[in-house]
Amino acid sequence: MNIGIVGAGAIGLLFGAYFSEAGHRITFLVRETNGSKHLYIEKSNENRERIVCEIVSDIADLQKMDLIIIAVKYHHLKQLKDQLNSLPLQIPLLFIQNGLSHIDFLEQLQQDTILIGSVLHGATKKNNYTVQHLGVGPTYIGFYKGEWHFINNIVEKNNDKFPMILTPNIEQMLVKKAMLNCLINPLTTIACVTNGELINNDSYKVILRSMYNEMMEAFEEWKETLTWDEVVALCENTGSNRSSMLKDFENGRMMELDTIVGAILERATLRKKTLPILQAFYLLLSEINKEGDYNR
Repeated sequence: MNIGIVGAGAIGLLFGAYFSEAGHRITFLVRETNGSKHLYIEKSNENRERIVCEIVSDIADLQKMDLIIIAVKYHHLKQLKDQLNSLPLQIPLLFIQNGLSHIDFLEQLQQDTILIGSVLHGATKKNNYTVQHLGVGPTYIGFYKGEWHFINNIVEKNNDKFPMILTPNIEQMLVKKAMLNCLINPLTTIACVTNGELINNDSYKVILRSMYNEMMEAFEEWKETLTWDEVVALCENTGSNRSSMLKDFENGRMMELDTIVGAILERATLRKKTLPILQAFYLLLSEINKEGDYNR
């Protein structure tokens, strides 16, 4: 199957690496192709492996794809709207952004079939052309609209290091991931610590538990679906990881505040509920984020 991937960030490279390994023909669309001619993945305790792929910089080169994965961050989607609408309408698009705001963006697209993914892997870019796979987690995929019977070929060809699950309620998975991100990302960014420190440090753990309690008061129906034990387990399983928001902060990039934290705060407001700790973190990080992509 011919699969195009728009964006060569950590998650885009991760998808490209494992889909290439499964026998698909991968083409990356990037802004510039004058860097490295090769892309690589470093798996846990393994040597660097080259990702078999093509690299292009013109969306016209994706006109004959069987599937296109949109792997850029949410705040870059608006720049892609016209380019995505220029593609043949029959090509399915799979969006794998963090947060919830990209769901509204999908209404502006004309494609017959659009899918959404929720990715729970740990990954980071070691440099401009190498991704490190830090933690294995499932990728949930569901339909936003349309149908595509080849989705089963994609899901069934996964392996233990890149499991994929087709779900009928993808929005619920996105909300759950956004809640988990709200608990971990802002606190790790403000404290500049790894995920594991949130439960290893007594002070951070108290703050984390308080954030969890206020979130469950606002969203009572999630108490059984998102337990405190699950939050602790996630911090343990990704103990050495630096959250995506912290990595953006450290590298002078725009943090995904509105699509993750802002979206959950907005949902709480609609219920006439407040999340004081999360709101405070949001305002603090918003001050840092005001200028967009920035350099310190």
